[in-house]
Amino acid sequence: MGGGLDEEQENIEVLELPFSTACEMIQTGEIKDGKTIMLLQYLKIQNFIPE
Repeated sequence: MGGGLDEEQENIEVLELPFSTACEMIQTGEIKDGKTIMLLQYLKIQNFIPE
């Protein structure tokens, strides 16, 4: 579910949630992936997604 190659044992989970919830998940430690954190913070700084 969500993609990834079986032979590489990728476990990819796709979540759709409000932008504000994702930002809160950074604060609570639920989101730990650096690339995801950088993307969300970049979008917030650039005002791409209104809160």
